[in-house]
Amino acid sequence: MISHKLDDLVSLDVPKNFVESDTLVDGVKIHQIRFKTDTYNFIVQKVLFENEDQKESLSRLPYDYASLIDEYNRVIARMRYRIPYYLKSATLVEKDGFTGYNLKFVNDLDTPTYEAEFYLLNKNLYTFFYASDTQFNPDVKTELFNSIKIDTTKDISQYLGKPPKYRLGYVIATYFFLSLSLIGVIIYTIKAYRKKRGKTSIFHE
Repeated sequence: MISHKLDDLVSLDVPKNFVESDTLVDGVKIHQIRFKTDTYNFIVQKVLFENEDQKESLSRLPYDYASLIDEYNRVIARMRYRIPYYLKSATLVEKDGFTGYNLKFVNDLDTPTYEAEFYLLNKNLYTFFYASDTQFNPDVKTELFNSIKIDTTKDISQYLGKPPKYRLGYVIATYFFLSLSLIGVIIYTIKAYRKKRGKTSIFHE
């Protein structure tokens, strides 16, 4: 195993024969690392959670701990729908000072088959999947997950969004000032028209 940088923020141990790719799914950019052995599959996904050009004042990213957990719950709901196993547990975890979730899945026999861990860092969701239908090895899984490192020297936040009231206030203020600008243009146009026609009032011919 060698240490590999997924990007400037996250690194992990991978074998020499790992595969790295970039894809678009429904317009969403996904950066992926994957490798497999005779007994398990391991997949890493970095998914852009919000467009890079999104205005900070209108960002819907989490803005505090409670909104982060709400967003994570939505992620968990999507995973439960897509992963063909039963969710056994969902546990809050922490890595290098950042909050994430660990999910354990089992098959019909209540045998561990799938485990996922994810963290929202800046505008990206980082998800790590370990899967094995026949030889789920908790020691190997733990070793892989423990190799994941977050570079705490970088500028990272899990709370880049704005509260709904702030976003609403921003939108109202923006439209208010646009309305004032439009009114100003209309008044200027009327005055210019009256001056051109030599009229002193819009009520006189």
